Amino acid sequence: MDELTLLRNRREVAPPSVEALNAGRAALLERADGGAPTATVPARRKPRLRRTRWALGGAAAVVVGTLVAGNVSISTASAHAAELLRDAAAQAIEFTDPVPGSGHYLKSHTHAQWGYYDRNADGELEFYPKYQVIDVYKPADPDAEWVLYRDWGDSPVPQTVNLVPSETGEKIQVERGEDGVFYQGDPSWVPFDLEAVPLDGAEAYTYIDSMYNGGSASRDENNFVRITDMLRSGLVPANTRAALLDALSRIPGVTATENVANLDGVAGVAIGRTEPLRFGERKEIIIDPATGMVIGERTVATQAVFGLGSNEVITQTAIETTVTTEAP
Repeated sequence: MDELTLLRNRREVAPPSVEALNAGRAALLERADGGAPTATVPARRKPRLRRTRWALGGAAAVVVGTLVAGNVSISTASAHAAELLRDAAAQAIEFTDPVPGSGHYLKSHTHAQWGYYDRNADGELEFYPKYQVIDVYKPADPDAEWVLYRDWGDSPVPQTVNLVPSETGEKIQVERGEDGVFYQGDPSWVPFDLEAVPLDGAEAYTYIDSMYNGGSASRDENNFVRITDMLRSGLVPANTRAALLDALSRIPGVTATENVANLDGVAGVAIGRTEPLRFGERKEIIIDPATGMVIGERTVATQAVFGLGSNEVITQTAIETTVTTEAP
């Protein structure tokens, strides 16, 4: 696994190797091909043929009916998510965000359980959860440096990371940078210029969509990830947050699950999207519907692959935004 990628990937989900992906795809295709019995249709009597045609027609009708029902179900779920997101957007506008005074900081605290893939003693690919704490301090003074505090916990630390000397063995990293840029060559911790985002939801969606350059598994996934990357920073002001929540409601395939707990047990509404081109991997942010603030995120494996069970949580976090008077 590339250590620099491990450090810079804030989701911290190390991708499976190409060999593992190919093996997984091959297994799925083999199961699909091998699991379908070959049907033979007797042709000795015309009446039997007519009955067979009727049966095939009936089967086709069932398939079409199932697809229609599935599409209706997806549309209903998306409509429900859109309603919840627009309600949360309205609440965000009314909510008074914590605002730091001169010399103080807006602090985004993330308690995270990341997912790592590695091979066990038998050479099989397995999933291992690891825990970290990440605190980002955004100063009230725009000319002051931001601060990143990271406790790597039981996670492996890349060799390129400079840890704070510790007599107790703690793996603490502290970085400083202007405008939230902590690593040379990387973008800001908040990956987009928030002031450039239109404050109207429809215009915000058009703005985000216009930036698509072919990345991700699909255009919709790319839009979803870019919006949620901003929101999960915990540092988006209320009016921009409202526009982004509204924009999120306009992405096809977005659904909502109520009463989902973050890593620390605080419940909210999970807003997610399942990407079929990633073996059904589902990305979610968890929002507080009363404020529109993101209180966590999680990634769910909707299919049993790479040693994971169906609907098993791969990563999850708890996010809290507060004001503090000092930074490390």
